Amino acid sequence: MKEYKLSELADIIGGGTPKTSRSDYWGGDIPWLSVVDFNNDFRHVFTTEKTITEAGLNNSSTRILYPGEIIISARGTVGALAQVAKEMAFNQSCYGLRAKFGITCNDYLFYLLRHSIETIKKNTHGSVFDTITRDTFESISVILPDLKTQQKIASILASFDDKIELNTQINHNLEGIAA
Repeated sequence: MKEYKLSELADIIGGGTPKTSRSDYWGGDIPWLSVVDFNNDFRHVFTTEKTITEAGLNNSSTRILYPGEIIISARGTVGALAQVAKEMAFNQSCYGLRAKFGITCNDYLFYLLRHSIETIKKNTHGSVFDTITRDTFESISVILPDLKTQQKIASILASFDDKIELNTQINHNLEGIAA
């Protein structure tokens, strides 16, 4: 067991928004995340309301997250959390988190953050509204087991989440049939 700051466990990636006045930046093939897409209790986010084009990606500060990487809302609705199921760009009101290889893995980091979300919320900054900043991740320490143990724990928790998501989908399908 070793103690780490959250900032030592992941690369913290900022997002961005392509200019909305440029129609050639919007409506493309790249999913573009905002908090409305993942502000629920599900582990994964599969779809987004908005999409951007390659030009929108290349001409803004938005970045791509890859499958399994983590998205956390940082402004407004603070602390919504999910793992992306496929490549997605994201807005500046969120951070992407990519687990640092050899220290932790994205799945364990997701559950660690979920468990730590109240602590994260208590360490927000801002005078107008709460904001998670890079300093927030620097100010919180956690103790990690070895990587193999992390992977076992994450696997067990993920199997429960997978069952919950499947049951929710089945319930929605049944509600649709009954309507």
